[in-house]
Amino acid sequence: MRMTFYTKVVILSIFFKLYLPKLLPYGPASLNSERGSYTMADLSVQTLGGDTGNLKKIFERIPENGKLLLDGPETIILDEESNMYALLPKLGRIVSLTNLAPSPNDENIIYADVTELASFYGSPLGGNFVPGTKILYFADAILGLCRIDLAKQDPKVELVASKVQLSDGSESPILYADDVDIGRKSGMVYFSDACNIPPERDPDLSYDIMHAYKIDFMRGIKSGRLLRYDPTINKVDVLADGIWFANGIAVDPANEEFVIISETSMMRTLKYHLKGDKVGTLEVVYDRLVGLADGADCNERGDKCYIAIPTTIPGIVQALHHRYMPKILEAALKTLVMMLPKSLAPKPVPYGGVVEITVESGSTTLRLFQDPYGNDMQLITGVAEKDGKVYLGSLHNSFIGVLDLNAS
Repeated sequence: MRMTFYTKVVILSIFFKLYLPKLLPYGPASLNSERGSYTMADLSVQTLGGDTGNLKKIFERIPENGKLLLDGPETIILDEESNMYALLPKLGRIVSLTNLAPSPNDENIIYADVTELASFYGSPLGGNFVPGTKILYFADAILGLCRIDLAKQDPKVELVASKVQLSDGSESPILYADDVDIGRKSGMVYFSDACNIPPERDPDLSYDIMHAYKIDFMRGIKSGRLLRYDPTINKVDVLADGIWFANGIAVDPANEEFVIISETSMMRTLKYHLKGDKVGTLEVVYDRLVGLADGADCNERGDKCYIAIPTTIPGIVQALHHRYMPKILEAALKTLVMMLPKSLAPKPVPYGGVVEITVESGSTTLRLFQDPYGNDMQLITGVAEKDGKVYLGSLHNSFIGVLDLNAS
């Protein structure tokens, strides 16, 4: 017997009611999503690696047991004595790098001993030391804001905050803590909560932090926040919200007048004012980047900042954000992409970039360092500037890049 139209509608309704929440646990794509502006990268120019002479690589020296630890160093952290640490989000590790020495066969290769300092249930993404101490605050995409005192013989990870109290008295969970910086004058701990979609754990027990971002991008709801933790009263408050994926941050190291924020999905850099006439407000200081903005750091003077560009704009994003694309069709296509298995989700474009900018309103790019096809280094996610060098982290690589700013 042939099904009537009414029967088909009922069956489809039951199907969507049962399975749609599983396919779209965070809802469909928004019809009111904004479209970020970007600049098309000139892929004919290589200004990072290759023959430029400005890139060195730090590899792990093979230990006696043959087991390498340095897998996907998202962020590199340097303390006041220039000791080097790396956060490894895939399996929740913090490591140190010591005994750095150049390779006898290649001047652009450096080897280091890598030692595990902590291993835990989490996914650490960005962090910084409290000035004058070995206390490391770090953002963990699973746990929230954490800290560890590396001066102790047997350091343990402490959970500092997994939620924040809002102005109405309610509590809001921190679902994707992303990056941390510390005010040198106040001691305040500033950190980003990228979005309200938490990363998922894969069968190999690692965390897929990138897939959560892809879903957030396609959904098109600005849920990122800039948060502040006051260690004197053990309290977290919200400084700014409504950010399109709040990623890397950097506090003005000179006077603590502002916080730089990488707004990933809008391909731009924001400045949150901590002092002055614009205190408490956000402004765009640089937009139309050549790709998605990730990690951020500023030099000691605070007059130049560095933004990691892990990928140029994927073709599917260019198509979805085309000026002639109707909003309703864009939302429908994004919703379909959100329902795809992880294996079919859009992939980053092989590319590696770091942009050097000023921090004044309406700033322009001072320099763009790019490996246009990611042959030497791709998917750069973290930047840490120290003494004229920018240390480059990447979820993709098993080494750390060192960009010499004076060699370019």
